[in-house]
Amino acid sequence: MTEQVTDKTVSLLEKKLKRALAGKALAENLLESKSRSLYKSNDELSSAIESLKSQEAQLIQQEKMASLGQLSAGIAHELNTPAGYARSNIETLKMYLVTLLAYQKDLESMVSDEQAMLDLKSSYDVAIIQEDIPALMDESICGLNKIASIVSELRNYTHVDNEEMELEDLNLVLDQAINLAHSSFKHHAILDTNLSQLPKLMCNPNRLCQVFVNLLVNAGQATDKNGKIVITSTYDDSYIYCTVEDNGSGISTANMRNIFDPFFTTKPVGKGTGLGLSISYKIIEQHNGHITVESEEGCGTTFTITLPRTQE
Repeated sequence: MTEQVTDKTVSLLEKKLKRALAGKALAENLLESKSRSLYKSNDELSSAIESLKSQEAQLIQQEKMASLGQLSAGIAHELNTPAGYARSNIETLKMYLVTLLAYQKDLESMVSDEQAMLDLKSSYDVAIIQEDIPALMDESICGLNKIASIVSELRNYTHVDNEEMELEDLNLVLDQAINLAHSSFKHHAILDTNLSQLPKLMCNPNRLCQVFVNLLVNAGQATDKNGKIVITSTYDDSYIYCTVEDNGSGISTANMRNIFDPFFTTKPVGKGTGLGLSISYKIIEQHNGHITVESEEGCGTTFTITLPRTQE
């Protein structure tokens, strides 16, 4: 009798053990299946994140090129003006040099007669030419340097960004943005700059330049005749501050809630993409900073950018 009970107990235990092993195998299979599913989902999520990053970079570049398109007419004029006076000065200089060479040739044949030499010098206006040549050369060099500077800034501005940060003086970034954007409003608004000497900031200069170009172009479009735009830079122990203020049309209370939303714009068709402020907000956020706005309809708008001096 005891042996029968023992056999039954062993048999029951064997059945339980088999069920337990079967359950374990099933659980392991389910776990493996779940793991494969999680790995697949993780790969898909990683791919989606990379795709979003790529799309974000494309949007930033598209907005940059769109703003450049708005500035192109003014920039073309900026390039044409120094090129024009440099070309004119060099042509005048060429005529002067031809005259001087002719004067020198005649002078050599009359060097024995001092009075004749003085009369000859007067007839060729040599004194005026000698005085004018250095000024023409300086102006020509200045014009050509201006062209080179604008071209260089355009190339830097349109270059596809990398993610590298570098130490840079924010005032230099502001200067570059001013050179690019000034032509879009200089005929109807004056620009006043109050830039304090700043400590260098670890940042992406090209992207910050895009932010300031956007703000300056917006300020220029908000102002009309007798407009005024003021750029200020300051700092304290923890932050660097930059403000872009205008006395333009201002922003309504209803629109203030949406100005940083993608594709939101109050500009006429063809005047903006609705991405400028949204992208600017994102760029400042990537620098661990923030951008705020104060505005009153009919009185103007002030954008304030705050950037931490130390980037984590």
